[in-house]
Amino acid sequence: MIAGENKREQGFILFPLLLLMMICLGIIVQYIRAVALEIETVKESLRYRQLGTIAQSFMQTALYQEKKNTLTNVVYPLGVLMPGNENVNIIVNVNQDQDLGMRFLKVTAADSSSGEYSLRQCRIRFSESFLQQFSQSLFVVMGSGEENQSEKNRSITCKTNGAVFPQFSVESISNWTSADFPSAFELQHDGLSKWIYLCKERLSLPDGLRVNGDGILVFGDDIIIGDNSIFTGRLVILADKNVRIGRRVRMDKVLLLCKGKLTVGSDSFINGAALIQQNSVLGARVTLKEDKEVLNPFDSIISS
Repeated sequence: MIAGENKREQGFILFPLLLLMMICLGIIVQYIRAVALEIETVKESLRYRQLGTIAQSFMQTALYQEKKNTLTNVVYPLGVLMPGNENVNIIVNVNQDQDLGMRFLKVTAADSSSGEYSLRQCRIRFSESFLQQFSQSLFVVMGSGEENQSEKNRSITCKTNGAVFPQFSVESISNWTSADFPSAFELQHDGLSKWIYLCKERLSLPDGLRVNGDGILVFGDDIIIGDNSIFTGRLVILADKNVRIGRRVRMDKVLLLCKGKLTVGSDSFINGAALIQQNSVLGARVTLKEDKEVLNPFDSIISS
């Protein structure tokens, strides 16, 4: 009887001990997994930073080489990336728009495990044939201009013969830049940061918008700029269709290329240059001020 009781007591003692051992073992296993996951995360982060450093180095090298030679598409095989013993390739992609003198450059550092880090940069160097369109005036319409052009500081030169409008493609540009156009709040709060902002759909910007900074704005459909808006930086606007600028709008330094019709509301001020393929309509007291600086080369930032 006593022996049976001793066995039961031993059983009661062993069960909690086994349970405690299982719990401890589970904790140890979870800890080992957490440490292994942390190590892997650190390794991935280090590899990504290494790819970024390599891409940045080759981007700077490509921009330097471009001063002497024309860039072309190329793949450079590199050595092994540590940690991970991953083979790394550098892929350089170049896209040219000859009519605009626009060049897109993309440099990608990619490892053998599908990890990659990409950088992009855009450069505009307007061709002589393009600049020739502005030999007589910096505001040129190739169709029919607005009827009453007698007021001072508002004339647009009509060139129905001999003018060639640059055949830029919104589709080709969209392949190289994000199509996520900033919201009105983001435009006003963050401004433009010397990059390309593209919108394929019809867009209407609200009244009273103030946008700072330089940038390239590309529109695949009609664009409406609300009344009392102000753009303080240098802009290159490429519009595939119509551009409607509201009343009392101020653009301090803009080059506007519009394939459709340009409409400018009353009391607006535009400093820069414009080439319009179809026709233009100017409201009362519109001031167009020529500024050759908008035809100077434009370099975007290096963007990831």
